[in-house]
Amino acid sequence: MIKIERSFHSDGIILSGAFYLPNSGVDRRGPLVVPCSGFTGLRRIHPERFARSLTARGYACFAFDYRGFQPSGGEPGRVLVEEQVRDVRNAAAFAASDPEHGADRVVLLGWGMAGGMVLPAARNLASVCGLVCVNGFYDALRVQRALRSAEDYERFFAWLQEERREATHSAEPRRADPFWIYPLDPVSKDYVDSVLRAVPGYEGDTVDTVFADSLLDFSPERDLGHLSELPVLIAHGDQNALHPTEEARSLFERYPGPKELFWIEGGGHTEWMDDDDSRYKRLAGRIADWLEAL
Repeated sequence: MIKIERSFHSDGIILSGAFYLPNSGVDRRGPLVVPCSGFTGLRRIHPERFARSLTARGYACFAFDYRGFQPSGGEPGRVLVEEQVRDVRNAAAFAASDPEHGADRVVLLGWGMAGGMVLPAARNLASVCGLVCVNGFYDALRVQRALRSAEDYERFFAWLQEERREATHSAEPRRADPFWIYPLDPVSKDYVDSVLRAVPGYEGDTVDTVFADSLLDFSPERDLGHLSELPVLIAHGDQNALHPTEEARSLFERYPGPKELFWIEGGGHTEWMDDDDSRYKRLAGRIADWLEAL
């Protein structure tokens, strides 16, 4: 895989990205794929993993780091879903327009939280010819209800009301553990603690508490009318305890355009995301086959 660093602007903030190209001797196939990271993720983790798999099959990729996550610019700890959606949209527009490595046709591949973010990001992007949503969620409030007990759900919303009140009395941002706002199942928590936090540059220890309202307002499945002609591949672990399988089923039922649902057998949320894991290999193969058919 050949890596070519690039930077671009998103709302005036310089974001760091890179093109990932097939090695010499591997015929390039279209379209260009833009793999997007999930919550607090970095492009060197899952986006580069997808790039390694897809470039080996001839597909060029472009991946980037969201604002606030090094080496991109922006305020560390400020995570707003709507801003990350714009980062995805701007990354796709930049990648498509690159005179040397761009392409007329672009596929947005969203992992985790980005599985939902690519849905609004595709709006009014003429270059986008398909979407891949992997282990995403499509209604944040439904996921909160699924992951929290009744008591914990009540405690969380009481905390949120107090945070809103306190925020009106200070210009300083209030901070919180991101995984209090976005709760993890035990297996995913172990992966975050043992794998993600060990990645150099990982900055997911605290976030501004405004992330809570941004997250709870996020329900991309409610607004899918702009996707009536855009094909989607929805891939989801059939043992996913973080984003329950109802998320994939609900999006598949509501999606207005051409659609396919692929179950990752034996897969939870992220513990199997390793280049050599058979579950990951099956997913990467299915994505490549789907791209070939576009």
